[in-house]
Amino acid sequence: MLSAAGASPNRPGYFCTVLSFASNESPLEFLFEKEGVQLWVKRDDLLHPEISGNKWRKLKYHYEAFRRGGFRQMLTFGGAFSNHLAALAALGKETGTPAYGLVRGEEVKDNATLAFCRSCGMEIESLSRKRYALKDDPDFLAELKQWLPEVYLIPEGGKGLAGAQGCREIAAELPSDTDFLALPAGTGTTAAGLLAAQPSYPLLVFPALKGARFLRRAIVEQALALQEKPLPGPEKLRFFLDYHGGGYGKAPPDLIAFMNRFYREYELKLDPVYTGKMFFGLVELINQGYFPRGSKVVALHTGGLQGIAGMNAHLASKKQNTLIYEA
Repeated sequence: MLSAAGASPNRPGYFCTVLSFASNESPLEFLFEKEGVQLWVKRDDLLHPEISGNKWRKLKYHYEAFRRGGFRQMLTFGGAFSNHLAALAALGKETGTPAYGLVRGEEVKDNATLAFCRSCGMEIESLSRKRYALKDDPDFLAELKQWLPEVYLIPEGGKGLAGAQGCREIAAELPSDTDFLALPAGTGTTAAGLLAAQPSYPLLVFPALKGARFLRRAIVEQALALQEKPLPGPEKLRFFLDYHGGGYGKAPPDLIAFMNRFYREYELKLDPVYTGKMFFGLVELINQGYFPRGSKVVALHTGGLQGIAGMNAHLASKKQNTLIYEA
């Protein structure tokens, strides 16, 4: 059980090693050219075997604040298949830092994601959905901090200014001839960081949630809080709301079929919650002639591949087709 006196991190050298890891740029790979449009992918999924994609970007400055603040444990929130929980668990193991996860749903059972978290040493406790809904409530968070003063609280998904600060660094790694940057969105933190970087190209945002119009405001507010310069005009933030596949965590048969074909053609693994939906939308937009000829479109691969096992188990239980990725 979580205590206010967790063990202090005690692995010398990891502070600098872990924080400097994200300075290694992820590779940029060409996928295809069609209708005069080039599609490239920035492989943030390759940043780290387990702390990958935008989860590494978001955790980078949260971890720095944890170390500089003299805290002893890290605590965060997430669903039972959360990429963020898995990434924080791996970071805790990598750095010798006690990590704790509050998981949504009192009926939570073991699965591949939670088993991985526990194997990394993360303590897991389930919260009722009613209690979990308070995860951003100031009074609830103040109560947690009072009870556990030596625990560093990380918001669900690693969102917030620290998370956006890490994501802002992606912009400096993109080629100067980028015409469009596409990215999936959950909390909008990655898009906020990139918007704060003053991009010269439009950000094409593909929300994984149904009815995600609210994300525009969340993205703009986070970006404004991150820097003092005026933000780029609204034309730099473009939303595509029709590629959620039925809602967060939903993976309809046409999405699974697309992802399997995509892997066979390009040997690129996508996750069914975020990147699969984004690439589904991008390919459709290219086929529809959305992009001018000669455009260079870069898609950000935000990782999340650890969730494939859980999604396949869910699909198999419903006797639906699963993702078929070679080992």
